[in-house]
Amino acid sequence: MLQRQHHTHQTSCIQMDDNIQNIYCGKNQQPILDTNVSGDSNTRSWQQHYRSNQSSSVYSQTRQSQQQHTQALQQQQQQQQSFLSQFIPSVMLPPPSPTLSSYNYEEENGWVNNYYGPKRQQQLSCRAVKHSQKSQQQCQPDQQEQQQYQHQSNQQQPGHSSSSKTLQEQLLKERIQSATSSQLESGGGLDNEALKHTQSSLLSQVDVSIQQQSLPSSPPATTFPMHTQWTPELRESLLQYAHTLYSTTPSSPLLLSLLHSMHDAYPTHLPTILLLACVYYSHQDYISSLQFNQLILKYDPQYVEAMSNIGTTLRVLGRTSEAEKWWYQAVRLRPGYWDAVENLVGVLCSTPSSSTSTLAGSSKLESDMITTSSSSSQEKQHMPDLVSRFRQALEVCGFVENYFYKSGISSAVASGENGSGISAPRRLPALQIPRLQNLFYAKGNLRSALGDVAGAQLEYEKGLELVFGGSNLVSIIHLLALVCGSTMAAAATRLGKTLDATSLPLVLLQPDQVTQVMQLMFPHTAGLLPGLVGLCANTSKQHTQSKTTPVDTNNAGNTQSLVTSTAVRQTMQTTSTILLNLAKLFQDQMNSPPKADKATIRPTLSMLVPLYYFSLSLNPSPSTANNLGIILSNLSGVVCSNAVQLVSSSTPPLPLTGTMRAMQFYMYGLQLDAQHPHLYTNLGSLLKDMGHLQEAICMYEKAVEFNPRFDVALANLGNAIKDQGRVQDSVQFYRRAVQANPGFVDAICGLVNSLGGVCDWRGRGTVDGTNEPTVDDDGKFVPAGLKQKQRFGWMEKLVDIVDKQLTEGSSWGQQALQLSSQQLQSGATIGEHLIQLLATFTCASTTMVNGNNINGPASSTSFSKWHQQLEQWRSRHSHKSKNEGGWLIRLLERVMRRMQRHWYIKEFGGIVATEYAQASITVDPQNAQHYQRPQIPDGLSSPPVPTVLPFHTFTYPLSARQIRLISHRNALRISHSTLTSSWVASHVYPPPPPPSPRLKIGYVSSDFNNHPLAHLMQSVFGFHDRQRYDVYCYATTPTDSTSYRQKIENETEHFLDVSQWSNQQVVQQIVKDGIHVLVNLNGYTKGARNEIFAARPCPVQCSFMGFAGTLGGGWVDYIVADPIVCPPATVSSEIYRTRQQSLQRTNNNSESYGDFEGDVDPEEPEDDFVYTEKFIYMPHSYFVNDHKQGFQEDDDTAIDLKQNNNGNNSNTAMTPDQRWKNEENRRWSMRHEVFPGLPDDVVIFANFNQLYKLEPSTFKLWLRILERVPNSVLWLLRFPPAGEQHLKKCASNWSGDEVAQRILFTDVAPKQIHIHRGRVADIFLDTPECNAHTTAADILWSGTPMITYPKYDHKMCSRVGASIAYATGYGDEMVVPSEQAYEDRAVQWATGLSYHYTSADQLYGLKHDARNTDRLSYRRMRQGRGALMDLRQRLFLTREQSRLFDTERWTRNLEQGFSEAWRRWVTGEEMEDVSPSSLDYSGCIWVADPDDGPHEDLL
Repeated sequence: MLQRQHHTHQTSCIQMDDNIQNIYCGKNQQPILDTNVSGDSNTRSWQQHYRSNQSSSVYSQTRQSQQQHTQALQQQQQQQQSFLSQFIPSVMLPPPSPTLSSYNYEEENGWVNNYYGPKRQQQLSCRAVKHSQKSQQQCQPDQQEQQQYQHQSNQQQPGHSSSSKTLQEQLLKERIQSATSSQLESGGGLDNEALKHTQSSLLSQVDVSIQQQSLPSSPPATTFPMHTQWTPELRESLLQYAHTLYSTTPSSPLLLSLLHSMHDAYPTHLPTILLLACVYYSHQDYISSLQFNQLILKYDPQYVEAMSNIGTTLRVLGRTSEAEKWWYQAVRLRPGYWDAVENLVGVLCSTPSSSTSTLAGSSKLESDMITTSSSSSQEKQHMPDLVSRFRQALEVCGFVENYFYKSGISSAVASGENGSGISAPRRLPALQIPRLQNLFYAKGNLRSALGDVAGAQLEYEKGLELVFGGSNLVSIIHLLALVCGSTMAAAATRLGKTLDATSLPLVLLQPDQVTQVMQLMFPHTAGLLPGLVGLCANTSKQHTQSKTTPVDTNNAGNTQSLVTSTAVRQTMQTTSTILLNLAKLFQDQMNSPPKADKATIRPTLSMLVPLYYFSLSLNPSPSTANNLGIILSNLSGVVCSNAVQLVSSSTPPLPLTGTMRAMQFYMYGLQLDAQHPHLYTNLGSLLKDMGHLQEAICMYEKAVEFNPRFDVALANLGNAIKDQGRVQDSVQFYRRAVQANPGFVDAICGLVNSLGGVCDWRGRGTVDGTNEPTVDDDGKFVPAGLKQKQRFGWMEKLVDIVDKQLTEGSSWGQQALQLSSQQLQSGATIGEHLIQLLATFTCASTTMVNGNNINGPASSTSFSKWHQQLEQWRSRHSHKSKNEGGWLIRLLERVMRRMQRHWYIKEFGGIVATEYAQASITVDPQNAQHYQRPQIPDGLSSPPVPTVLPFHTFTYPLSARQIRLISHRNALRISHSTLTSSWVASHVYPPPPPPSPRLKIGYVSSDFNNHPLAHLMQSVFGFHDRQRYDVYCYATTPTDSTSYRQKIENETEHFLDVSQWSNQQVVQQIVKDGIHVLVNLNGYTKGARNEIFAARPCPVQCSFMGFAGTLGGGWVDYIVADPIVCPPATVSSEIYRTRQQSLQRTNNNSESYGDFEGDVDPEEPEDDFVYTEKFIYMPHSYFVNDHKQGFQEDDDTAIDLKQNNNGNNSNTAMTPDQRWKNEENRRWSMRHEVFPGLPDDVVIFANFNQLYKLEPSTFKLWLRILERVPNSVLWLLRFPPAGEQHLKKCASNWSGDEVAQRILFTDVAPKQIHIHRGRVADIFLDTPECNAHTTAADILWSGTPMITYPKYDHKMCSRVGASIAYATGYGDEMVVPSEQAYEDRAVQWATGLSYHYTSADQLYGLKHDARNTDRLSYRRMRQGRGALMDLRQRLFLTREQSRLFDTERWTRNLEQGFSEAWRRWVTGEEMEDVSPSSLDYSGCIWVADPDDGPHEDLL
């Protein structure tokens, strides 16, 4: 039996972490799309560093203090990151420096005029002096006022007040009061009291600032002579030049000199002051920057640009709460001022505030405005209430949105009905569309962080509608389908309609087509997003107008084009990010349990995949190509064949599968980034799935080369190398993966498995230190009870992983039973629908068998019982961790069986077999409708499965429940994936006609080649009685042309190579062949196709040989075993009967609502059972073998002796005594061949198992045996070779070098040699944790006794040796009850063994002939004595008659079991709900050998 390996896909956005990447997408923000499964991705820091331009300044000490405070603030924000990650890591901070973006966004004539907006165009330099007509000073021309202000500034000395300054302050207050009155009179929708309060606070701060500091004087080196004649035109030209210089080299000394000269000339020209404040900020002279911004507010208290920049400066000084206040005020005065909006939203999402307590209690924007200022020393150090802060940010965004979209907007447009969506508001300049889209993006991220998924989806879709010209998402995808040739979309378009979300077809494009998708959809705009057409058109218009202006024509046009180009790029990037975030939401919805809300439309692949297409088209990204490839790799062939493809006239469509399409996008992504580790990893996984293991390894190595700490790639590389048989080589990659991510469960499980495979037990640990010995980190053996900590080491980690994953998986499918059934119009839930079907078909079948009306009513008692169970699920009073999805699958599969049986009874009655062939059932529309298969609810995601595979449970210290649930969860995954596949028929598959008279048996296996299963069963298929049984073999792997495959093909009546068939084709063939009993010979082993069984093509389905354990699925009815290897006390059906009998004795009618009749709920917490299937219990042993037919030696029964007087050869039949002596001679000769230097008296202990079955406790046991038997050796196989060095080292450390030297290793031999050289061993020591299976049969056929210890009741793999040993008839001598008995039995046999020597003449009773000196009689022969040799002699001489090796007898008994299983299905005895009387006896089938005596006890 081979273990099944799996690999981990690096899924990036498919398994995108729950983090929102950025609340606000800044101008140059690149979205980080790749997210490691481990959470160890190098995400972009959410801190942005401020530009530092070092220059000499009198404020150097102040700057140093400010820088220290800035660093402290950044550290504080970094500390928040781990806390914020629970909501939103990678939150983008607001722009860190003041900007002058308003100059570029108003789109009016004249960039200075633009700055003031339409209502401020009459006011330029003299704006501040027009607020009061009472002062004659304010009526003077600009130049006189400027000269007067300059004179006053030059004359005033520091520390002295003047009448002019007092007058200036008085005039300033009058202007503020005048502006306040004007604003209050105009209204503007603001709270008057709030505005008065806020302006009063502002005024007081301005007073304090002016009193404390004087404005800095201009640098001494001025660039303009005093007699310069200033004109408005000169001023505007110089200011434009200053802006250009600020944008390119803000540290230029010329800049400050220029601006100060302009300020001296025009002291009230606000744009000049604003730019001067910005330059000081860029020099990190924050005090000067604040003073100049405050000066602006003296002249215009509503100057929002200065307010916003004051907030930015205060924030870098650590005065966050004050900064928020200024931004709030700016947003209220001008909601369309984006710098203030983005700063405010950013700070609310990223930093703590001393006013948090005040803000948390506010629910309206107005109340948020009214905050009490506090100094930086009063900032609180604790983390803010993030939820409250996010809600405040959301209110700010809503306030701004309402400013642009007044209440008059159509609700239909707002909701996106009738294919329409929102468009750009009329009052919004085209160049500000990216800022408005950013607002919707921020709202979507905030709603997502607050758990409002539907709200987040709405905001994201509004952001898309804005740039797609007002079309909603469904309309956009409809257009894509239309241009790609969808007939459905074309038909709807001709009718003037748009396909709804549930009718959209899946569109599959190739990478080169995706890059052109926008050009295909919007040819009239050359691929430009429709919502951006106005932006580019306006740019063209302004460029045309600029040609009529003689000043800087080219520069103005180029600047405007640059701004437009930047805005377009930013919009395309933001749109791409929104598409990816929306895709993340869709995938989460598709992978989460469906909600009972019928109005909610769940996203489909048809909606999801185009989001990636659009994102790639707008912003080609290797990460997006990677994530799209993952989605495509999971598409079935049926889905691909039904999808819409874009076909060119020159090239026909390619019949590409989902795998090939995924490969295309992986390769395309590598063209974008040839060093992208995720792409290499997923491409490697794709190649591995396709069977190209070496190519997959190359891809994984590439991924590791470009990211040496990429845990997923390292783990996948380890898996692939282990699959090549290089177990030791895989260890290093697993270790590196665990070092990179200590919590990566795939790497931990892979490492534990590989370490166990090569017996590297260092740090193994245990889960029961008081009762189980183990090995510590240094490789020292730790006896049981000596370790204080009960659980530690790798085993502790592994078992903790299993516990955690099983607990988390138990919540799968919550509320799934309450969803509406898609097959009923009555609105019944899926749970009610299923119990109605179960009651109806169960009772109707019983009625028909009894000869009554086939349409008789369902039993009210039965329905009431099931309804009560359903109500218990609904109430959820207890067992909240019950797996509701698993119960739904179990119920659905039970219904399918009852429907299939009902169909049989309806067509053929209760006939078990007949002499006359009957026609197969024809599936007509009426039958298809009546036996419509119940559907798994749409959207019920695939159930999670533990990382530990069922096969690995053989050697891990897991409980019965853990083992049971690992198999059960895997079975649920198989059931779900199969029953939701499009290839499965919509109705249950029709049952076969009755046997006429032959029962049809089908075997499905991938191991009909040179494989242990074929070695054991190669004669079984031909031994079947063709008079009574018709045998079919379905080979799921191609032939290897070995003798095993040829023998099976030749001797099987019907052998079908279905290796190239789909599951659908195999299922249809099984149904067509009319198989009655279908046998699964794989289970959870490599090459299994369990989906065939999950489709339920056959009434009776069994598991046998391939997997030594429970499959845990409703698609397996019986396991073929024996009561020794699988005790009845561990079987679900027997546990159910025992409990029912106990309930009857106590008159207690309560039971677990997870149980079915005869079937205990696998999810229950009890550890008293492991098998969910019933059993066909074979007599003697379930373990079949073919040694008697396939591994006979030519001289087993005769010896060739040159003995007669004529000298002729003669073959003389030997007596049993002579046969035994001949066998001793063979053993003696072969021993010298295998171990030529080994002394004759040395006892050879042996074990030929793979080394993964060995664990420290057993090895220490073997070492103790070697210590007690000094003249002994231990013979092991290099299986794998890497295990030898580890075992030698352990032996040396634990028992000394002398004992270690007595452990001998040989290579694995071919099968024939392996079986025959087994006779060399004296005693075979079995591994109790996981027994020898095929090897046990091999060793007993050679006559070598074994010692086996069936350690666990719940582990079939630990009891196979006992089953095989008892089948020889001498099990009492070879099976022991404990480790101590194991050790004592081995020592007893070894020390009681002795040999004496004789010649061949004496051995065979022959006459001596001195003429033949080379005759056999001159050879020295060895004969053994003792209890061990007596047992060996009996094993060898009785093997031809042994029940263990009687394959033909075993086949007859198996046929009995299959016939009985079929009979019980027809009569309903198998089903406790159909035949309640069956509870009075065992639910398992006990096969009796007709030749066994009546007193022989199978147990």
